[in-house]
Amino acid sequence: MSRPDRVVILGAGLTGMSAAYHLRRGKHPNVALFEKETTPGGLVRSKQNGAYRFDYTGHFLHFRDPKIAAQVNEWLPGELTTVTRDAWIHSHRVYTPYPFQTNLYGLPLPVVNECLLGYIAARDQDRAPERTPERDAPDFETWIRHSVGNGIARHFMIPYNTKLWGVPPSAMTTDWMNRFVPPAPLDKVVAGALGLRDASSGYNARFEYPRHGGIQILSEAWARHAGPIEYAHEAVRIDAVNRRVGFDTGLETDYQTLISTLPLPVLCALIADLPEPVRAACDRLSWSSVWALCLGIKANHTGGRHWVYVPEEKYPFYRVGCFSNIAPSMAPDGHSSVWVEQSYNRDRPLDAEQARADAISGLKDMGWLKDESEIAVEWPLRMPYAYVIYDAHHAEATATIHEFLRAHGILSTGRYGKWDYSSMEDAILYGRDAAQSLLGIPQNAPTTPSPGTDLK
Repeated sequence: MSRPDRVVILGAGLTGMSAAYHLRRGKHPNVALFEKETTPGGLVRSKQNGAYRFDYTGHFLHFRDPKIAAQVNEWLPGELTTVTRDAWIHSHRVYTPYPFQTNLYGLPLPVVNECLLGYIAARDQDRAPERTPERDAPDFETWIRHSVGNGIARHFMIPYNTKLWGVPPSAMTTDWMNRFVPPAPLDKVVAGALGLRDASSGYNARFEYPRHGGIQILSEAWARHAGPIEYAHEAVRIDAVNRRVGFDTGLETDYQTLISTLPLPVLCALIADLPEPVRAACDRLSWSSVWALCLGIKANHTGGRHWVYVPEEKYPFYRVGCFSNIAPSMAPDGHSSVWVEQSYNRDRPLDAEQARADAISGLKDMGWLKDESEIAVEWPLRMPYAYVIYDAHHAEATATIHEFLRAHGILSTGRYGKWDYSSMEDAILYGRDAAQSLLGIPQNAPTTPSPGTDLK
């Protein structure tokens, strides 16, 4: 029998900690939060390696909810600074500012001509006034070609997204896009082709980032306020009928409601006697994993750039970045804390030794590394679940799985629990929403802050 009102939360990432915080702040009498690692944060963590610090690749805060922004800034007084993005694209052996479509100047003239004429041709296509590309395009590639034209599609959007997601854009829907792929007005595309730089487009033109300690200080702040966390407890089985979860430590605990932030395929694998239709839906879930090489380099050849998108197929990785250009505390003066990202999946497996060789070679080719003797420290990192792929099965499969879970008192939430493409702020909001639903608070309703925790 499940314990009356007991809420068990799996995973002390931002979503799990947010759920625990809001439940305990709402005076819920029986909440337990379990984390398999010995530190909080999930992927929102940092690693100190010698004199260099690295995040688990790029994690930057884009606040839209003023309550969350006020809360985080109160918990980290003076620690967050607003950063103006300095992002670039490396292609055709030159660097051009991001976004690609509004910064064509500097590329070879035939490429600029192809991209500009293709964009104009796409804009001239006959469309009914009420149509939107997201609603009408049958897949992501069609949206790209209809929205930005064949030139921009060929030179950036299709090759970059193929490397990022690990599948061609033609195999993806447009359900995930919303604020992450903003449209570009024609006047900005033309201005960018003439050399009038546009650095302000996109959802991450400005972001918040800690001055010291890397992104992990955000997770540590949430951990301080979320209440007790049971570390080093990995869930290994779930009895959905009797509402019981077992851990690798031998502990078993009953629950009335289970809030899971585990990746949806992991959660499904833990549930005994999963009905065949649900199991089949789980088998249809697709995702890409990420391998990252983090390097502490005894020089800084990055030109001050925060990160660079790399669309060309000759480079297997899709992005490089420099943490210490965003926060100088991430590396000693004159040094750089660099990362390189490459995706992989079950259809495109990773050869880590080759990936490292390609990363080193690519950094040299791009001018970020002169010689391997400059490398002071090295940290390879794998993230088995990185990007959820919105293919033709995504909507139906996730609906089937979540319907079963809800019927058995399981709320699967967070980026990988919901199985979506979302930000760190979204993760916090997902946890808050899960807590409010259990507390009977209407979603987005105002709540009374506890003294010393929220700004009034």
